Amino acid sequence: MMYDPRTGDEVFIQMMREFVQSHFNQNASTESFKQVVDKYMTPGMDVEGNKQMGWFFAQWVYGTDIPRYKFDYTVAEESAGNYLVTANLTQSEVNPSFIGLVPIYAEMDGRTLLIGRARITGNSSLSDLKLRVPRKPKRVLINANYDVLARK
Repeated sequence: MMYDPRTGDEVFIQMMREFVQSHFNQNASTESFKQVVDKYMTPGMDVEGNKQMGWFFAQWVYGTDIPRYKFDYTVAEESAGNYLVTANLTQSEVNPSFIGLVPIYAEMDGRTLLIGRARITGNSSLSDLKLRVPRKPKRVLINANYDVLARK
């Protein structure tokens, strides 16, 4: 969730360094880790609008849900050299308040690039997600790097 195409994992690495340094020769707890994560969270991670990652810890640390995703898409040329990806995403096997931030990737020029993230809540579907890409992708996929724990 902290990965940025321009800076890579820089923010995540800074966060982990601070956590390790602030707990050097001291006991660490889940709550003390959460406090550091809250400090470094990106705007895209603030799904509740309260600048806290409580939702994430409730789901992924204390919760037991593991979502299943279904994804399909089409690609159409919009204008010379620009393409529109229209996609449908379904999340299932989770409780009604479960929030998924699902990374969407496009394979282009032999590389897999992050082109967006979809926010989806509960057992639901998002239809007609629209993403623009500068070249025709070989394929479009979600969770390419296993960024999100999910069922196959």
